[in-house]
Amino acid sequence: VSKMYLAAKKNPILVPNSVVSNLQPTVKPLPPKPTPKAENVKKARSPAEVKSDGQTATFLLNGVQKVVSVGEFSPSMSLAQYIREVALLTGTKVSCNEGGCGACIVTVKKSKDDNPRSLNSCLCPVLICDGWEITTVEGLGNKQDGYHPIQAKLAEEGGSQCGYCSPGMVMQLYSWLQEHPNATKLEIDNILDGNICRCTGYRPILDAFKSFAADNHDFEMPDIEDLKLCKKSGQPCQGTCKERSSCHSKVDEDFQWFTPTNLEELKIVLQGLSDDIKYRFVSGNTATGVYKHDGPFDVFINVNKITELHTITVGEDVSFGANVKITDAINALETTDNEVWRGVAHHMRQIASYGIRNQGSLAGNLMMKHFHNDFPSDVFLSLETAGAVAEIMSKSGVVETVSISTLPTMDMDHKIITKIKIALSSQAKRTINKRKELNSLWTSKVHTPYSSAAGEWKYRSYKIMPRSSNAHAYVNAGFMALVDMAAGFKILNRPRIVFGGISSKFIHATSTENFLEGKNMNDHDIFVEALGILAEELVLDDEPGLATPVYRKQLALGLFYKFFLYVLGDSCTEEVRSGSYEIERSLTSSQQEWETDESQWPISKPVEKYEGKIQCSGEAEYVGDLPVKSGELHAAFVLSTVANCEIGAVDTSEALAMSGVHTYVDAKDIPGANEWKYGAEPEPIFSTGRSEYAGQAIGLIVADTQEIAIAAARKVKVSYQNQGTVVTDIEKAMEDSSRVAPAGYAMSYGDANAAISNADVVVTGRFKMGSQYHFYMETHVCIATPSDDGFDLELPTQDMATVADVVSKALNTSSNSVNIAVKRLGGAYGGKITLPTAVASAATIAANKVRKPVRLWVNMEDTMCMFGKRTPYLFDYEIGFDAERKIVGVKGDIYCDAGWTYNSVDSFFAQFFGQSCYHIPNLSFTPYGVKTTTQAHTATRAPGMVNGHAMLEYMIQQSAAEMGIEPLQLRENNLMFEGSPLLPIPMVLDGPCPIGDMIEKVKQSGGYDQRRQDVDLYNKSNKWKKRGLSMVPMRYGHFFKGFGIKYHCLISVFAGDGTISVTHAGIEMGQGINTKVQQVVANELGVEMDMIKIKPAMNVTSPNATVTGGSFGSELNCAAAIKACGILKSRLEATRKELDPSASWVDVIQAANQNNVDLCARYMFAPDTQTEVDGYNIWGVALTEVEIDILTGEKHIRRCDLIEDVGLSTSPLVDIGQIEGAFVMGLGLWTSEEVKYHPDTGALLTKNTWEYKPPAAKDIPEDFRVTLMKNSRNPKGVLSSKATGEPALLMGISVLFAIRDALDKSRQENGMSQGWWKLDAPATVEKIHQHAGINPLNFTF
Repeated sequence: VSKMYLAAKKNPILVPNSVVSNLQPTVKPLPPKPTPKAENVKKARSPAEVKSDGQTATFLLNGVQKVVSVGEFSPSMSLAQYIREVALLTGTKVSCNEGGCGACIVTVKKSKDDNPRSLNSCLCPVLICDGWEITTVEGLGNKQDGYHPIQAKLAEEGGSQCGYCSPGMVMQLYSWLQEHPNATKLEIDNILDGNICRCTGYRPILDAFKSFAADNHDFEMPDIEDLKLCKKSGQPCQGTCKERSSCHSKVDEDFQWFTPTNLEELKIVLQGLSDDIKYRFVSGNTATGVYKHDGPFDVFINVNKITELHTITVGEDVSFGANVKITDAINALETTDNEVWRGVAHHMRQIASYGIRNQGSLAGNLMMKHFHNDFPSDVFLSLETAGAVAEIMSKSGVVETVSISTLPTMDMDHKIITKIKIALSSQAKRTINKRKELNSLWTSKVHTPYSSAAGEWKYRSYKIMPRSSNAHAYVNAGFMALVDMAAGFKILNRPRIVFGGISSKFIHATSTENFLEGKNMNDHDIFVEALGILAEELVLDDEPGLATPVYRKQLALGLFYKFFLYVLGDSCTEEVRSGSYEIERSLTSSQQEWETDESQWPISKPVEKYEGKIQCSGEAEYVGDLPVKSGELHAAFVLSTVANCEIGAVDTSEALAMSGVHTYVDAKDIPGANEWKYGAEPEPIFSTGRSEYAGQAIGLIVADTQEIAIAAARKVKVSYQNQGTVVTDIEKAMEDSSRVAPAGYAMSYGDANAAISNADVVVTGRFKMGSQYHFYMETHVCIATPSDDGFDLELPTQDMATVADVVSKALNTSSNSVNIAVKRLGGAYGGKITLPTAVASAATIAANKVRKPVRLWVNMEDTMCMFGKRTPYLFDYEIGFDAERKIVGVKGDIYCDAGWTYNSVDSFFAQFFGQSCYHIPNLSFTPYGVKTTTQAHTATRAPGMVNGHAMLEYMIQQSAAEMGIEPLQLRENNLMFEGSPLLPIPMVLDGPCPIGDMIEKVKQSGGYDQRRQDVDLYNKSNKWKKRGLSMVPMRYGHFFKGFGIKYHCLISVFAGDGTISVTHAGIEMGQGINTKVQQVVANELGVEMDMIKIKPAMNVTSPNATVTGGSFGSELNCAAAIKACGILKSRLEATRKELDPSASWVDVIQAANQNNVDLCARYMFAPDTQTEVDGYNIWGVALTEVEIDILTGEKHIRRCDLIEDVGLSTSPLVDIGQIEGAFVMGLGLWTSEEVKYHPDTGALLTKNTWEYKPPAAKDIPEDFRVTLMKNSRNPKGVLSSKATGEPALLMGISVLFAIRDALDKSRQENGMSQGWWKLDAPATVEKIHQHAGINPLNFTF
């Protein structure tokens, strides 16, 4: 985090440094320079000269020289934008645009002697890239010249599904190997701390990457200079020079840019700035990922050329130039044998990600803390804990030395940090007289490692985050003390106790520090008294986006206890020692098993994904990568910020006055219907006077560039009035009966009421589970182009037919006037079914108004604020058992949080999954919708399905606890059998239930019995670390008749060479549908797969196709392809008979063409009218083991064994990836992915990668074993297969129950009553801690 920006006219507040050994701020001028020889005298440059020299930046991009100038580009133009929009290298992706996802990673070498490193190009201004060598994914390999081994291996291992994250993944590993050619598997296992993948679950990516480790096998990285790259563009050479037009317009911003090369020049620049000038120091610029809207600034000062700010000295002391990158500081400190310095390095390694640490500077991070006191800076905390000081230079050249603690409140106007020192080495070394120590050892019977008069510096810092990496802290803490280890662990001087995340003003626990000086740390009474003092001085801020004050306070106290345990070490009892250390994650490992039938190949063959390599090379084109069209304009939404109110006025004057802005578009510009989702309640494209939720679209700004459009949209002033009650929580909303309504018909059979009233055991309860953002890496975008027959739309959608219908109605035109083609989606998970219609209709309305192409790209933050997510749920239930612990009846009221409208309620579908795999003789479910004042929620992978399954499994979990038996025992006692009733009645299970056998297989392969014993033994031996184990079965009813589903497939064969093109109605979004269709067509026609190409889906060839979703698309499009192949084969039959039996495919095709045979076949597959397919059940079992830190709430998934019945997999590599990805998405749903709203405005608080945390690479199971059940071919499916896209997500709940199992042991040890206690989802780090039953009286030694 490395951008320093200084605002003018700061109130001077200088806080005396009373912390660092009573060091007072010292003031000194810059040291005089030696008198130079006359011939070497160089006149100091004026500000104008400094400015003049810094007006261009020259760099190499994939070996091609590029020159950018200040007049042409502004400081807001990022390197990623330049790469994509000017250099037109679109392999580099932009997703979050805030350094939080890794899609934009490139490799950068900043000077001849520098190490190549990864960098988040979306945050780096292109103007600071002078002298750099930049490599993008295009510079590694391509289809024409051959792929780089990293690209090829990632595709080969199934590590690219939707492909949007793949270039960033490739560049992260490539960068790492450039700097660390002998990297180990463990090192590589940890490099994806800033790269998000929603599709794969990371496992295949990690496996592919670890194959390049030095301890795996010898591997020599190829020389990318051998690639044929265009000397003009840096793109792969195509043989001919074709110019693509840039979409960049010359900037029209009023700013000045300075690039001083030394501190003297910087001083001159500062002296030339008047007090009313607002200026920013530019180093790495990574702060804009967190604070996007600071500014505007009049002057930018690039400090990257100032040599003095980059120095590193490690000797008696450590000294860093202020602009030293965080990575370089870590590397310097880690090489020492000093505990304090190594501790600082360890803490800094937890900052953000490699790409951010490589670019962010020490001073930049500290200045973020200065301007945003609530920022939990880890640089600030670790340095302040170590007693570091900073040298600050004023514009007059005066240098003062201050403690780090003074920086947040210090007047920094016209000043800059120049140096940071940790002057601790003389203290950190043991102050021991070696001769006296030898004498003591000679005469004593017991070894005393240190002299009683000596002390040892002990340093420990902690960062507790919502996930494993790339997250800001709930609370961070640092502790340092000089301890006489031989004299009762006596603290010899005042210790340092520093906390972040408490409040914007809190730094030191001063009272606690004063109390502990001279005290013995092994005196428990002293500790308890200190704990009380600390508790009193921790006064916490309470803001809606933060974790609760109760948790943060208790967490801080727990970390204080951890430090004591660390210092006391083996003197503590064995059972509490685990509290001192962090949960350790070893090398990720995995196993995959599946069945294949070589006689059917390529069916069931584990082939590489059809688009895998071009995705990994960046050649795969997504909508946002399409070249700019002639006259194309850009649009940005104007969104509301307050829920449930009237919109008073919309003032666009300031926005329209901006240069480059063309127009404002709102509801008045809609020729037809103002609706984008047709339901019982209209959902308007643009609001017409009300803001139902914060984030609702009010209008669009249309401008020359995306940057101008976004900036102008922020300048539109919206006033609100008559705000009603804001309710964002389903449970709160249910208190008002007017917000609750039935959601479809209730399902029941038998007499549940009577059965439960006569049951021997009745369990009642309530369970609540939260929402989840889809987190598709490719956010919403649409390019709408007026054409001679209507409009051409390019957008990522799962549902072309609905888009065409909605857009035509909005434009008051016909459906055949809307032309849509979809090549691929960069992830979807249900989020691109209905939501793209809002974007498409808005973009087309704008294009219709300006009669030019309009590109509407919705950034991640606006996407999250505008659109709904997974529907939150609440269940009220009753379940009855007989004396044999058999279920006799179940009742459930299923409440679904609809958002502001009931249109997307899916609780009706949850009923179908509410039986799970259990025999329930009597049942009654009633679905409801509940209105809140949030976005209307929408389908998200396994919508309603994961909720219904969770409801019943939660009932079983509670019932087992109340009966005092193992949950698995109760599950096994109630499994379905042939003839068990299924919803909807009168369906029954028409075959044997395989779950019992599957549970036994997992027990055996997963070593369940032994692991259960091991977990119990571990828990008895460790008070502050607990492990839990849970096995959960699943039945996923997959039924597709009666829904009007239909998919088309068109196959064209070219007579010249016999090659084949296929277009089908399914949308490729990472699930491998194109791969499976290619396999099927190759098998049916008897040709090699490489003769087949899959073309984009088009609404002209699939005019009424069903949405690709619900796990229907892959198998049913394969069925359509089989039918189309059958038509083609029947047409070729006569020609085959005329030819020799040895005739090749090409011979047959050419002869058929001569015979005027139609070589284009099309078929629409509709399961409602097909007898060869029918619905079926998908079965699965997951065994998950976790470890949790009781003192913090942190969790670690140690192992998962998962088995799923997929029939005979059509494409095992694809299906394994689908299962792993779905399961890991489920882990996020049940643990880290928490959605929060502002209680007053209803605004989404978790609206970006800074606040919303899907699983990262180190959040997946450390040991991940997936088996596709063998010998389970599906007679009802296509080619004996079963669907895989969604079912495994349901089994993710096993992690929730494993966490609960671990917490049970903690609660029992802490004196809480045994039995049932409620744990709602998600089980975040905070919730885990708050349910652990911690009692500070149990903080023993």
